[in-house]
Amino acid sequence: MPAKKLAPLDQMVEAWGKLKGRILTSEDFRSRGPGWVGNILSDNSLNREATEDGIRIFVNGEGDLNPLYRDAEYAKTTKYKCLIAPPNYLYTITYAQSPLDHGPMIPEIAGYYSGCEREWFKPICVGDKFTYRVMCPSDNKEMHSAWAGRKLLSYEQCDYYRQGGDLVAGYMAYDQWADVNEVAKRNIQANTEIEEIPVYTKKQIEDIYNAQDAEEIRGAKPRYFEDVKVGDELQPVVRGPLSATEMTAWHAGGHAHNLSDRLNRIMWKKIPWAETKMEYGVKVVKRSFAVGQQLEAWRFILLTNWMGDDGFLWKFDAQIRRFVMEGDTTWVKGKVTKKYIDDGKCCVDIEIQNLMQTGANSVTGGATVILPSREHGPVVYPRPYNRVPPEK
Repeated sequence: MPAKKLAPLDQMVEAWGKLKGRILTSEDFRSRGPGWVGNILSDNSLNREATEDGIRIFVNGEGDLNPLYRDAEYAKTTKYKCLIAPPNYLYTITYAQSPLDHGPMIPEIAGYYSGCEREWFKPICVGDKFTYRVMCPSDNKEMHSAWAGRKLLSYEQCDYYRQGGDLVAGYMAYDQWADVNEVAKRNIQANTEIEEIPVYTKKQIEDIYNAQDAEEIRGAKPRYFEDVKVGDELQPVVRGPLSATEMTAWHAGGHAHNLSDRLNRIMWKKIPWAETKMEYGVKVVKRSFAVGQQLEAWRFILLTNWMGDDGFLWKFDAQIRRFVMEGDTTWVKGKVTKKYIDDGKCCVDIEIQNLMQTGANSVTGGATVILPSREHGPVVYPRPYNRVPPEK
């Protein structure tokens, strides 16, 4: 009697389970041959180096006006003595591996980047050249899902190195994967609701723009640890109404997987499941939506605006709770929840929420910032961990 064919999600669980613990380096990705469409998709990077042009295009794409990342002459007057990149510039080096790099894919399965935990140990300076090492998947967890019945969480871990060996940062990120047929069956009403683009009054648009113009960049004025109090609220960062222009700008500056239609067509010929998936016909939404990393980018701006030139972002975590779609507006708000000394580091924990115009929270999570201190002196950088094991 022939074996019963596994359901799509079970096929993925089985296939990806065999890959758990696999380690790949940036050179592994860059050395892949014609089977990976020449070098179109084999190098999972937008940038390999922090350059003035790359940083400028990136901050333009996320709408960051901080002169520390835009003005080389200004940056020379800071403790860094050179232009530096915002922490999430490393997304352009690699931020999460393409599903193509995880392993076998199943046409009925779709997935989304859903969250991360990140750490930084050094600033990112112009001229830094990066390699990375990824464990993907580092783990797979099957879970119940209200919107899909069942889902698979696939995790990965990555470390970034500069100049051939100096560990600068790392992350753990995860994607959610589910059967598109099950999603469609459970979300008919939700799909109908999100097809409608919000309509704003003239007064509401004025309020949004006024809030954007009220952003405060701390800059050269140090924010000292002693001056921060639990309960302090950060000046909000506001983005929206979300437009195709805003999403295009982000992808141009920060997304590693943008291809022209011609290159997409070549990719589909080389990777049969991709075209099958494109033609599968399950329509979940009509409005386009911002990718999770763009929603995170606005949270980074909130933090770097607040901490000033002398502060340092040590830890960051985010959990994507819902889609932010074309026409939506996001108010990113933060509040100090704790301050403490950790091995000489003057730390401040901050809770962050991405609130939509409806009041819904699209992204939860928080961050830890290290601040200079009048009593303890300048920022002490964290000691790097040794998380990803050596290659076998």
